[in-house]
Amino acid sequence: MSLSPYQFQLLTTSSKDVCDNFEHFFTYFNLLIKKKLPTFIPLSGVFDHKKNICALAAHLTSQQSVWLFIDKHREYLNRLFQDKHQVNIFSDVFLMALSATLKSKLTLAVRKAWQTILFVFTNMVQTQIHGYSNVVSMQHYRTKRNMLTQLDGKLRSDP
Repeated sequence: MSLSPYQFQLLTTSSKDVCDNFEHFFTYFNLLIKKKLPTFIPLSGVFDHKKNICALAAHLTSQQSVWLFIDKHREYLNRLFQDKHQVNIFSDVFLMALSATLKSKLTLAVRKAWQTILFVFTNMVQTQIHGYSNVVSMQHYRTKRNMLTQLDGKLRSDP
């Protein structure tokens, strides 16, 4: 899944708006995260939230930079997302906080761009931190398909 240049521009502009109005975003984000995910423990002593959430918002503008961000903050993200489902909830809450912060600036196109990149972020975190993937390699698919085809052929030809 890739971003168009227009979506990239929308993400860049809106991430700057989030960082400019960070206190509002972070307050709303904390309220939502406590409500939706009571077991979520932000590691405040370890993590400078404004610096790193603004860095995350800036890194969410391309898949390669998302990957680099996750790799750089692997230890923190590993402690933050102890369960793979927490990443999904985090992404949903992030989008809700964006909605409350950007208000009228969150057009349908901006929302779709954020949904796309947060989907990519969620999948990458689940892959790197939890070893979970919803992608099946073509080799695995072909091998399984060939086995089923051969088995199906033998079953049909047997009397």
